[in-house]
Amino acid sequence: MNQIFSHSSPEAGTPAQSALLLLAIICGAQFLVVIDAVVLMVAGPALAQAFGATERDLQWVFNAYTLAFGGLLLLAGRAGDRLGHRRVFVAGAFVFALSSLIGAFSQSMTMLIAARALQGLGAAMLAANSLALLTLHFPDGPSRLRALGLFASSATVGVASGTLLGGLLTSYFGWSSVLLINVPLGLAMAWATTRVREHSETGTVAAPGMDWAGAATATLGFGALTLGVAELAAPTPVAFRLLALAAGLLAAFVVIELRSKAPLLDLKVFNVRQVAAGNALIFVHSAGPLVMLFFGSLYFQQVRGLGPFETGLLFLPMALASIAGARLAPAVIGHFAPRLVSSLGFALMGLSSLVLSWLPAAPEPFVAVSAFALAIGGFGSSLSFVCLTEAATASVKPGEAGMVSGLVNTSLQMGGASILAMILAVATAGTSSPLGIHASAFRIVGGRHAS
Repeated sequence: MNQIFSHSSPEAGTPAQSALLLLAIICGAQFLVVIDAVVLMVAGPALAQAFGATERDLQWVFNAYTLAFGGLLLLAGRAGDRLGHRRVFVAGAFVFALSSLIGAFSQSMTMLIAARALQGLGAAMLAANSLALLTLHFPDGPSRLRALGLFASSATVGVASGTLLGGLLTSYFGWSSVLLINVPLGLAMAWATTRVREHSETGTVAAPGMDWAGAATATLGFGALTLGVAELAAPTPVAFRLLALAAGLLAAFVVIELRSKAPLLDLKVFNVRQVAAGNALIFVHSAGPLVMLFFGSLYFQQVRGLGPFETGLLFLPMALASIAGARLAPAVIGHFAPRLVSSLGFALMGLSSLVLSWLPAAPEPFVAVSAFALAIGGFGSSLSFVCLTEAATASVKPGEAGMVSGLVNTSLQMGGASILAMILAVATAGTSSPLGIHASAFRIVGGRHAS
């Protein structure tokens, strides 16, 4: 790991130790915000029993977090550019810890969903500025690829191991423990960040003000879009009004950004082909792991009768393969074209979905088939993620680290939420059984029409 910090001053251990601590905090933050996007999925049956929640309610326990997270990433990243990435990062850790505490003591689904939205705000402040800090402190080259590999590991392992941790905590300590554990972790992360040696943030710039109009239209526009897509499961005039509202808000966002003197998102960044293509592919890529977790968790528990902890264990091969893929990606990129490596990752994810779509008809033991499919999906996801993140952040200019970081994370989070809602709508349109929904969802992702 010391090779990662080869750009640090060789005079003493302090700069290298500070860089090591900074990268550990960055990876820890990414792990924390990603794992909390999925950790409550396994707790779905427990939440349904505690609050009488429906499947739609459970979806919004996930989406409230994801929509606030994704909708506010651009604002959080730009705030880091203006105020300092470390300062906004520390504030985000405190917000994350406080909202987790509120969520753990929720008395209703409404209160829990509101707490999850506030938690999404804290997560946005953490995620946008963690990637910005990595971008600023690790220049282009092998050291950056290795740092991105560790960053990707923390993200993909967070997605894959969230179910295991959620199942373990839910089984032995109840669903509220899933949120309570964030309180000491968030506070410890804030304290550790203040202990990191001060670095001059060359990306911090002065500006006339924040683009609040752009932030409002982007957040509300993406929220209306995802809600409208989710409502298409039972098409009503309300669903189409929401989609029309989303289109109007996002169009207004583009107009505002074109005219703003201090845009939340400088649209000229899309003139860079790598940034545009990287973000577009990240948007699509993000749905793969989430679909595996969401529908796989429902299938394993509701159809196969597994408990939360057993379900979490079944996702362990995905977590381990994700680590291997993220660690191997920098070396593979050094020998093959990034386009080829990312294509291989997508192909493995598609193969994983095709295998999972046949689980209802697969002979026993279904555990071995599931483990194999989830492992190749996790490995492919990591390969693609490292390549796409490197491409999307390679052309960052001074003063734009937070903006580009926010854009990448927005593509990641909003892609997952929007595509998951769309797949859920299509999958539930033809069947009401958990087994049928599971198969339909994976056939959509794998490229086959549900029968």
